[in-house]
Amino acid sequence: MEKVSKFLVSKTIPNYLFVILGLISFILLIVVIAVSNSKNSTDQKEDSSDIQVLSSWEKYKKAEKYLYIWEYYTPDYIIKMCKEHHFTRVYLNIGCIETFWDTYYSKGKFPASGEIGSREYEVFIKELNNINVEVELVTFLGKDPNDFYEIDRVDTVAKMVKDLSQKVQIKALHFDQEPDENFESLLKMYIRVNEIFPASAILRPYWLNLKMSSLESQFTDKDFYNSFSDCETLVDALMKVTKYTDLMAYNQNYNIVSGYMEKLKTIAERHPDNEAKNVIEISGEDGVPEDDTLHYRYLEDKDTFFNFVYNMSNKYNGITFHYYEVWYKTLYCVWPSTKKPYDGGEPKDC
Repeated sequence: MEKVSKFLVSKTIPNYLFVILGLISFILLIVVIAVSNSKNSTDQKEDSSDIQVLSSWEKYKKAEKYLYIWEYYTPDYIIKMCKEHHFTRVYLNIGCIETFWDTYYSKGKFPASGEIGSREYEVFIKELNNINVEVELVTFLGKDPNDFYEIDRVDTVAKMVKDLSQKVQIKALHFDQEPDENFESLLKMYIRVNEIFPASAILRPYWLNLKMSSLESQFTDKDFYNSFSDCETLVDALMKVTKYTDLMAYNQNYNIVSGYMEKLKTIAERHPDNEAKNVIEISGEDGVPEDDTLHYRYLEDKDTFFNFVYNMSNKYNGITFHYYEVWYKTLYCVWPSTKKPYDGGEPKDC
């Protein structure tokens, strides 16, 4: 019976019809694939257009951003600003170690409420944690950035931060230490800190091109210097001994700022265990040189500034603003104050 069936089929349907049916099936498959791809392409265009139709202000708010806080006498403002502006990490100042050593740090205490802010650190950090804002605590060794005479004091502060991190979430201890020399001590300081608690280092722009080979004469400990034989630049060395690094990408020119960021990215690719971020200066206050800040570019064209923030944040894994109070004043024309309600919303023309 099986042989008869095959015979009847072969006689009933000529061979060329099998070829035609095969071609038709193939064409239908191609059509289905083309329609599917077209739909996916349309969906992607719609997703892209969703971003394109956003205002520059909305793009700015969507961008991943971080914020320096040197004083926090208006903590409620900071909480609201972080939520509204999408600041997901803050660098919270805990004061200069030298300045607060005798009164606080030597006694195992952080500066009290009223010294730098209006709330105890544990309370304020917990409030930031509750809105999913990461916290790095910021300090520096002394008033002279080149002076590492009391370097052992960093051990005390790092241990205090580690103890506090058992109660609240703290990502790192960030040092705003910016020497022009004595880089041997700078590296040794970060090694001491990082052995106790994750260390975060500030980077000056010229360090991106500062070759370790040019610094050999500054090192008295030659074995220590040789331990960085695999490091091309000072930034490489700092990334090697810390967990986090933050580049001061300070300039008034957008192209130069983005050039700094690209250079940092290139170096960071050699150090996958170090998380590298970029900081932009947006202050027009405190005697900040005009050449170092994007403040005046913002005043010239807000849309260009906001689009720049959005694009750089997407390209370089976030962007940090230096710093809270001046950014609030730039946006809303007044300093944050306990005597006035939080303004918020779109920026004003001052």
